[in-house]
Amino acid sequence: MSAKAVALQLILAALLSSPLLLSTAEAIDSEKQPTYSNIENNLLCGTDPIGPVPPSPCTVPAGNRLITDHVSGYVFVATSPRTTVTVQIVIKDPGLGLNDAAFHSFVATKTETGPVTDTFAFSIPFRMMLHPGATFYFSPTDNVAVSGYLVKE
Repeated sequence: MSAKAVALQLILAALLSSPLLLSTAEAIDSEKQPTYSNIENNLLCGTDPIGPVPPSPCTVPAGNRLITDHVSGYVFVATSPRTTVTVQIVIKDPGLGLNDAAFHSFVATKTETGPVTDTFAFSIPFRMMLHPGATFYFSPTDNVAVSGYLVKE
């Protein structure tokens, strides 16, 4: 083997064993934080139940953009023969030009019938980006789970 080939292999081996190298995940997505969920101050945000309770919007943290990957939730509706209910995400994001706009709709399907209320659920991959300070909630919902990640600005 030539001296040049040996030197190249030694350099490559030194680089690969270097603690200065980023992990594969860090190299690909160095600005991503691992996860996001819609729990703020130990409480669930992003809901708007039917009735007198006002919406509880989630706020994208300062200095970050929120990239959602998946949403799911459920809503209780008075018992009826309906088999589906429409749930909308209401967004306020000046960076997108949205001011309390119902932006996307989801179909919630009846999963349980009770004597007073029916339960309707939805679960769907959902890719969307919101700017720092943007707010959102799903209406109507009694519970919603939002997963994704935050990207530093």
